[in-house]
Amino acid sequence: MKSVYFALVLMLVPALLHADPLTPFEPGSTKVKLEDALPHYDRPENKTNEFYSEWWAFVFRLDDGYTAYVQFLISNMGPGDGKGFVKVEFGTPDGRKYKTTSEYSSSQWSWQKDQFLLQFGDNRLSGPLNNLKIQLENKELSAELVIENIAQPWKPGTAKAQYGKKKTSYYAFQYLVPVGKVSGTVKTKDNNKEHQVKGLIHSDHSVASIGPHEQAQTWARFRVLGEKTTLLVSDIRTPKVYGGAPIRQAVLFRNGKVVFESVDFNVSLSDPYVDPKKSGYQAPRLMEISGTTQKGNFRGAIKATKLTSSEDYLESSGAAARFIISKFAKPVMYYFDGIYAIEVEVDGKPQEFKGRGSYYYTVMNP
Repeated sequence: MKSVYFALVLMLVPALLHADPLTPFEPGSTKVKLEDALPHYDRPENKTNEFYSEWWAFVFRLDDGYTAYVQFLISNMGPGDGKGFVKVEFGTPDGRKYKTTSEYSSSQWSWQKDQFLLQFGDNRLSGPLNNLKIQLENKELSAELVIENIAQPWKPGTAKAQYGKKKTSYYAFQYLVPVGKVSGTVKTKDNNKEHQVKGLIHSDHSVASIGPHEQAQTWARFRVLGEKTTLLVSDIRTPKVYGGAPIRQAVLFRNGKVVFESVDFNVSLSDPYVDPKKSGYQAPRLMEISGTTQKGNFRGAIKATKLTSSEDYLESSGAAARFIISKFAKPVMYYFDGIYAIEVEVDGKPQEFKGRGSYYYTVMNP
């Protein structure tokens, strides 16, 4: 199997050196459709593509001291294609932490094409896109969770970035739940205790037919989740082979309605945090954005105030994935608390929004 991996390396390096320009997300956002959210695994460009990956991720902001994260994932990386994973993290107010990853072969997970229903073993993600249900079953816990969207599913412009001239090389993205309410029951198996949880939730769906090393050189993201105000900003800087061309998106929701949205705006990054343990790695702590939409101008600043943690993807990946990724990239992600202030023209009048959020910065290669 290792000979296959080395062959991939030899084939991909010259291909990257002669890649074509990048087509980012373009203006013209439309409604998220069922076909957008369904798995892309059976498409010809992905079926046996070593670097194909796809996920449905859920970030929770729960009341009463609970924490949670859930991800349904499909990946071809490493031995075998079409592997499914369900990653679950859950924390209780008394400090207990539960973290599991369940793996499934391509024959152990499935989906329906006429409705949104993913089945990974005993784990299920289903329902209309604006009212999803999550059912979890693993060695640590079981859960039944219901989501009610505050903001409807949204995608940034065309929501598909094309890498080079081939339409089969792309990154596609939607927010299935920009922000929503979640409630339900989690039963922890070590103490047979049921936990009633409720709070806010955010979910995105991402598809890539290219490897992470080709998708991004760096990636800055900012997320504010609020029942009244939600702000989502992303700035991908592509590798040098694509001239560092950016893929950007920004959207502000107020009471579930879009105040402004853009995929074509200016970004300035400065005030770097320098990693004292990893040579060449740094993360800008100030992001300034500005642009114009059909509704008017907007401008804002995002400031990372405190580094809360960092993650070396090679250290946290499985052996097969680590072997492949390490040939192309050495990704590290930095997590910060942050604050923001943004001014937006609404009906010809400026309105200011400000508050706190979470800032993430990923370096694929220093």
